[in-house]
Amino acid sequence: MSLGTNIQFYRKQKNMTQEGLAEFMNVSRQTVSKWESDTAFPETDKLITLSEYFDCTLDELIKGSAEESFTEDTAGYDKEMNSFTRSICLGTATVLAGVTALLLTTGLGLDEAIATAIFMLFVAVGAAIFIVSGIRHGNYVKENPNIKPFYSEERIKAFRNKFPVFIASGTVLVLLGVITLTVMQSFVGKVVPDVMTEESFDALCTALLLLCVTVAAPLFIYGGMQYAKYDVEGYNRENNPDKPFAEKLMSAISGGIMLAATIVLFIMGFCFDNWELCWIGYAIGGVLIGIVSCILNVVKK
Repeated sequence: MSLGTNIQFYRKQKNMTQEGLAEFMNVSRQTVSKWESDTAFPETDKLITLSEYFDCTLDELIKGSAEESFTEDTAGYDKEMNSFTRSICLGTATVLAGVTALLLTTGLGLDEAIATAIFMLFVAVGAAIFIVSGIRHGNYVKENPNIKPFYSEERIKAFRNKFPVFIASGTVLVLLGVITLTVMQSFVGKVVPDVMTEESFDALCTALLLLCVTVAAPLFIYGGMQYAKYDVEGYNRENNPDKPFAEKLMSAISGGIMLAATIVLFIMGFCFDNWELCWIGYAIGGVLIGIVSCILNVVKK
């Protein structure tokens, strides 16, 4: 198919008139008409805008056959997965921001009760985001356990080329946080005695590290969840009603273990004021999940 035919096809999929597309592209209706009749060729910047708006690659737009490669997303899978990804990223960032705020307010000498209240407010908002998005996504999965693959190979490849950027950016942010923490702690002996207590200074240093983690974590999550989004067949396998009982049991046990680790974190932190060691619950939880997985694999065989 020609470029003009592809533009016309994608425009109709968006339920747009030539006037509507012309207004969006800031050109005249006659210009759009010439594009679609192949009597004129869009400029490079216009081609890029069109490909982004139509959610296709430049190769698909210019040289591909839009009608042949297009499979309609009748279940709204792409929109749902994008929305779920954003919610999980936002919820994670909110909870981590709460921990950062707790350390920051502690370091600045704010009353402990107020600092805890601020932290719990962040946690409550984050938990609400997780619960609402989780229930909505769960309902969607129940209604749509099987999705017909519709992503083109070009689109999948385009995202996978971007995927390393998310991982590299998150890694760099975490490393910058670690470097900053190390550098600041080297000044403990020179700065702390004159300005604040050593405990307050450590809290501020850790808050800076967690600030970097707060930004980095959503990058990791977004990249991973978007990568998984394009694996439609994997989604179908995961949500298959006939999924083996062992796999369902493994998912339930894993969720229970990590929930228990979170409860341990809050108990050790708030009841025993031992925030330094409370994170070990997640490490132990990870080991337990690995052990359970090995046992279930042996049982299946």
